[in-house]
Amino acid sequence: MKVEITDFRENDRERLQQIYFEVRNTTFTWLPQDSIDITSFNKDTEGEYILVARAGKKIVGFASVWLQDGFLHHLYISNQYQRKGIGTMLLNKVIENADYDLTLKCLKQNDLGINFYLKSGWEAVSEGISNEGEYILFKYHISR
Repeated sequence: MKVEITDFRENDRERLQQIYFEVRNTTFTWLPQDSIDITSFNKDTEGEYILVARAGKKIVGFASVWLQDGFLHHLYISNQYQRKGIGTMLLNKVIENADYDLTLKCLKQNDLGINFYLKSGWEAVSEGISNEGEYILFKYHISR
């Protein structure tokens, strides 16, 4: 499967909304089901730089970054395409494009996410509490 990472295009929005909704509902099962709807993607990524993963002509995932703070806000891969290296590809592209250290928050209940970031070279630097629960703050040190 050939995967390409591209910049967001407006005609990607509908599929990214679907992925965001699908993955949040199947991964964050402890959150109330009505905490997100199909259009939540729009509000939750507003003003962010978005990279899109495409397998052939099909959109299979995305990463969004709040550039002002070097904060990786979202990394979502469609359920049927998870564990195929696509998250790593998106993460590597975010890192490759960064000129400064990056941070992200991962909810403590997201064991798969925590393990993924640790294996990808991110360092757990602190913990906190958000509206969605306790999280770990991770940092990736860019050496340039």
